[in-house]
Amino acid sequence: MKNLIAPLVLSLLATTVAAESLLIKGADIYTAKAVLPATDLYIDNGRITAIGNTAPSTADRIIDGNGKSISPGLFNADTHLGVVEVGAIDATVDFYSELSSITASFKVADAFNPKSTLFPHNRVHGLTHALTVPEAGAGLFAGQVALIELGQPAKVINDSVAIAVDFTESGVSHAGNSRASALAVLRQNLDDAIAFSANKAAAMRGDSRDYSLSLADLQALEPVINGRTPLLVKTHRSSDIRTILKVAKDYRLKLILSGAVEGWLVADEIAAAKVPVIMDPIINLPQSYEKLGARLDNAKLLADAGVTLVFTGMDRQSTHNAYLVRQSAGNAVANGLDKTTAIAAMTLNPATLFGANVTGEIATGAVADLVLWSGDPLDVTSEAELVLIDGVPAAMVSRALQLRDRYYEAATK
Repeated sequence: MKNLIAPLVLSLLATTVAAESLLIKGADIYTAKAVLPATDLYIDNGRITAIGNTAPSTADRIIDGNGKSISPGLFNADTHLGVVEVGAIDATVDFYSELSSITASFKVADAFNPKSTLFPHNRVHGLTHALTVPEAGAGLFAGQVALIELGQPAKVINDSVAIAVDFTESGVSHAGNSRASALAVLRQNLDDAIAFSANKAAAMRGDSRDYSLSLADLQALEPVINGRTPLLVKTHRSSDIRTILKVAKDYRLKLILSGAVEGWLVADEIAAAKVPVIMDPIINLPQSYEKLGARLDNAKLLADAGVTLVFTGMDRQSTHNAYLVRQSAGNAVANGLDKTTAIAAMTLNPATLFGANVTGEIATGAVADLVLWSGDPLDVTSEAELVLIDGVPAAMVSRALQLRDRYYEAATK
């Protein structure tokens, strides 16, 4: 009975607190454009209504923010949240398809599990939004990228914000095991998508030539070749980045690059094409031939060239510990990146790029999606003390914290 009552109590408590007014006094506010030192923030009914001197002096709940900081909720732009629980157990892994007929049409949102234990674990550490990105299992196209919110319960906001392509060494292995053949396959797939879109009725009747992709995949690619949905291409080597930039230009695609470990070598070209980059700034090891140019100031050099950055992190922990995106951001700052640029890369930039129903910013009139930190938001010793998602305070409870408390109490008895 206790296990049944607890979620209901937490739900009622969250709803009650959301309707209250909240005043956080004197915290440093980290917006995506500037830092506002020792500034008051007033929230009423889940929405930010005043910042600074205009904030009322009283509220239903008042928090002393002295020595603390506030940032927008964290956003990790490359995870498998909701479609994996234990990576070593195949029955819990739903982020790839091995069917050659289901590539671009593969929709990870259809397997989304809102009850995953990874949601509360990341939520209590300040992560409020993420992309769930499929992996390629049978071709260059991995599938459709989902935008998710880590509320209570977690939910899919948009089940197809982009179509993912893998043009790394791994993805190329599904397309002839050569970059040359992979490029030919990619162009053929796009050509077929264009032909399908122009002759859709005939194709659906079976009155058309053979295509290189299934009809389901061609339908999924239609908004890509029509410029409505971005093509999110994971690639690392500088020459491969140039190749993908040319493909995007030739087909007039809306392109987003992902990975870009050697992006700094072609930063000016990426910036000139106005292509944003999703990256993990902590990668600095030449783990493969396509990453020989890895360096810790990759983010700084890309930003200096004018590239819009969106962060993920940290490498293999980007799902189970997706909140560590802020540690990757902190390392980027330690290696020369401007601090507000780093904050924007995991708040405002992804929210803007993927059309989230969240501003990704601390602004008057915005719904409160924010985190109150015990210290600097990029300091790994700082902890999230309050997390608001869609204006509702999150229960600061996770399985990891429950286990900690359980065994700590047992050890001190």
